[in-house]
Amino acid sequence: MTNLTETVKSSFRFFNLNKLQAYTLEREVRGSSKTEHAYNGNYDGNVALRSDNLEEIFDFFIRQRIETSECDILISIAKNIDVNIVVVPELVNRMLKFIDCKLTVSFTIIQDTQ
Repeated sequence: MTNLTETVKSSFRFFNLNKLQAYTLEREVRGSSKTEHAYNGNYDGNVALRSDNLEEIFDFFIRQRIETSECDILISIAKNIDVNIVVVPELVNRMLKFIDCKLTVSFTIIQDTQ
């Protein structure tokens, strides 16, 4: 059964970047963004996983000496309540071959408004 309300997005996240790392991420990795923490001045970086930026993410990870405990892959799922199978994008598997980090899943139920 095909469900047209299904949305599965994947992104790579970096936690606790310093200011220079955050600006370097935005400059060197396509599709990246940063968010500043109000309480400590550090940044989180977020990169939508795409086939053309996996190596850029890996290069940034290596050059900046990021620990695997300071990053993850976020899989965001929005689905109808009556569907219980989710297909994770192949890019997630490819990224895990580069960086073996933890997976975080966000699941949102979409209510029909009929």
